[in-house]
Amino acid sequence: MQANFSEIQKIIDHIEVNFDREVTAHEIESISHYSYRNFQRIFFKLFNETVSGFQKRLRLENAYKKLIYTEDSLSEIAWQVGYFNIQSFSKAFKKQYSISPAEARKQKQDIFKKFIENHQTDLKIEFKYKDAVSVYCKFIKAKDYNNEEIDALWKEIEPDTEIFDAAYGVIRDQPLITNHSHCRYGAAVTSDEVIKGFVVSEIFGGKYARFTHYGPYGNILETYRSFYQLWLSEKQFLLDNSDVIEEYEEPEITHIYFPLYG
Repeated sequence: MQANFSEIQKIIDHIEVNFDREVTAHEIESISHYSYRNFQRIFFKLFNETVSGFQKRLRLENAYKKLIYTEDSLSEIAWQVGYFNIQSFSKAFKKQYSISPAEARKQKQDIFKKFIENHQTDLKIEFKYKDAVSVYCKFIKAKDYNNEEIDALWKEIEPDTEIFDAAYGVIRDQPLITNHSHCRYGAAVTSDEVIKGFVVSEIFGGKYARFTHYGPYGNILETYRSFYQLWLSEKQFLLDNSDVIEEYEEPEITHIYFPLYG
C-alpha cells in the first residue's frame, strides 16, 4: 500500500496543479502507468473518494479560499476554478457547502470566529519574497493536522536526517474549510542525495507573509490564531489559496509563510 501511495503521488500532484480543469483518464494512465480503472480502485482504497470527487472537491475548496482570502468577484473566481458560468459554479458550491458563494463571502468573519475567539495577538509579520526551492516531499492525510500523525511521519523518516539540509512542513488545506479527514500535510526536505519514497517537488516561489512560532510544535495553533486575528482585524493584505509553508529552523523555532495574493 505504501508503494502504491508513492507511485500515485505524481498524479495527485498533477491533479492539484490542474485543479481548475478536468484531468482526463488518458493523462492519468500516461503519468501513473496504471489503467484508469485500476488507478481508480487504488485511489479510492487510499483516500476513500473517487478521482472525479477529489477533483471537484479541490475546485470548490480553492474557490472557498479565494472567496474569503481575496476580493475577486464571484464570476472571476468561478472562471479561475474551472466553471464557465457563475450559475453552474453557484449550484455546485451550494450543493457542497449548503450556502451560496455570496453568503460564504459575507460569513467570512464567522468562519474564523470560533477559532480565534477571545484571542489576543502581538504577532510580528514580515513580508518576504521566496525563490522556489526543490525538495523531496512525502504527503499524508493528517486528520485536522493533528500532531500525532505529523510526528509519526517525521519519525518514519528520522533515520535519514543526516542527509537533510533543511526541513519544511507543507500545509495543503485550510481545515476551517476542508473536511478534517481530508487534510493533507507534507514533510519536505532539501538534500543532495535521493530520498527513497519521496517525490521531487517545488515549494515557495512568490511573496509571503512570514511570522514565527516560538516554543513546542504542539502549541503552534496558538500562533496561527494570532495570525488570523491580526489579518482579520487589520486587513493589510490579501492571501493566496496555495500552500502554507512551515520552515523548521530549530527544535522550537518555526517560521510560517502564508502566500500573498497578486
